[in-house]
Amino acid sequence: MTTTTLQAKDEAPARAAPRAPLRNLLLLQLGVLVFLLSNAALAFGFRAAASILVGCAHGAFLLFSFRPKQNSLLAAPIDAKTLAACLALAVALLLLGGETHRFYANLDWLVRDAVLSDLTREGFPLFYRYDGQDYLLRAPLGMYLLPAMIGRYAGLAGAHIAMLAQNALLLGVCLYVVVKLAGVRAAPFLALFILFSGLDIAPQLLRNGLDLSDHLEWWNSSIQYSSHVTQLFWVPNHALPGWWAALLLLLLARGEIDLSIVAILFAASLLWSPLAAVGAAPLIGFCALRLGPALFSSRNIAAVMAGLAFLPVALYLTIDAESVKHGWLVALPGFALLYPAFILVEIPHVAILVAARDAIAKSDRALIGAAVVVLLALPFYYFGPNNDLAMRASVPALFVLAFAFVRIAVATPRDGGILASAISIIVIVSATTPGMEIKRALVAPAFAISDCDLLTGWRKTDPQNFPTNYLARLEKVPAWLGAATNARLEIEQRSCWPDHPHLPDSRK
Repeated sequence: MTTTTLQAKDEAPARAAPRAPLRNLLLLQLGVLVFLLSNAALAFGFRAAASILVGCAHGAFLLFSFRPKQNSLLAAPIDAKTLAACLALAVALLLLGGETHRFYANLDWLVRDAVLSDLTREGFPLFYRYDGQDYLLRAPLGMYLLPAMIGRYAGLAGAHIAMLAQNALLLGVCLYVVVKLAGVRAAPFLALFILFSGLDIAPQLLRNGLDLSDHLEWWNSSIQYSSHVTQLFWVPNHALPGWWAALLLLLLARGEIDLSIVAILFAASLLWSPLAAVGAAPLIGFCALRLGPALFSSRNIAAVMAGLAFLPVALYLTIDAESVKHGWLVALPGFALLYPAFILVEIPHVAILVAARDAIAKSDRALIGAAVVVLLALPFYYFGPNNDLAMRASVPALFVLAFAFVRIAVATPRDGGILASAISIIVIVSATTPGMEIKRALVAPAFAISDCDLLTGWRKTDPQNFPTNYLARLEKVPAWLGAATNARLEIEQRSCWPDHPHLPDSRK
């Protein structure tokens, strides 16, 4: 060996120390960051942009300055294999649900395509003109904004791919963290958790015999709690923020995070789904009150201050909201009979939790009890053209209920006992609801993505009900929102879905 070689070896830097493994906390931070960035994307359409951007920056600081406890779940290294499996499952479910239109997309995607197309083409704010009246697009746009920004450069197809990537990240990370939190076998837990549903087939059989609708949850027209597959296929914009709120509440109950992170997500998730946030609010309030003096920690106070900066978003979402149908469902004829039947059909899992209450982690019991109370209370009031309050506000509480039930279901030995048999009956019977959703996705033909605008999509799909949940009269819009442009989107005289397998696509 030459002197030069020896000299080079001596001068070589010492071998770098191995990098610290990435921790589960990073995944949680990335998920919450997506919700914050969605709000930042909206902010530039407001004159009050500074307030929202300050809230996003403050929330991000609190989020990334959090330090987990040693030996906690969030401090543990990322399990790459489990994460990859959860992300793959998320992509498969979202594709089956209609994202990118590789499989059949249900009717809700027709309007959803229009919103994404309009935002991709025009940006925010968006204005419409119908029947001599000017309107502002006033809707929970959180799911659309980041994909639409990418779509400005990558086209509408790129926007749809970006939406799939965004939603798959949120869903995959959520599934990963919740299966780690459950502490049971991952494969059966994920299978039963995704298939979680009520016993909707029972009233359908009693009412219609074997002449079943392919959407079993429509067994009554007043109230609906959606299965997990239904949520992901029909309303991922409500499901994802609702699931994340419930996930953070479970982590809070376990002492994995502090209340400030839950508060940050709550403020940021309003733009995705105010109704899911409404359902999470009593659970957050309940958990907050249980903290005692710790409620007034410096981080929690800072999170409240950050949340107040999102007030313009909350005000935007309530513009002209009085036009949305609402009222007391309890006053309707037949409610006294419908209510107990609904509870027995939709959440029989509560009986299992009562019977196996000793198997529930002590840290989870209070939150699970609060979730059950929310589910019992929601049917008394309706809001939205199809009682969206019950369907969307129930999402966080149903997630908590599903977590507790599935954890018990996986851990209970199949010994032929009463508890094991009752669990099996609920799992098997309830699986028909998600099964019918998946069947439709696999059997019905796919159709192309539409670039028609919102008014055109609405007029062709549901002309009897004006989309008050999407449009607010322009005269109701406050000055702080921003100057109205002269551009107005109107009904287009063209075809939108010429290859749709079921919907006649007239040009009028």
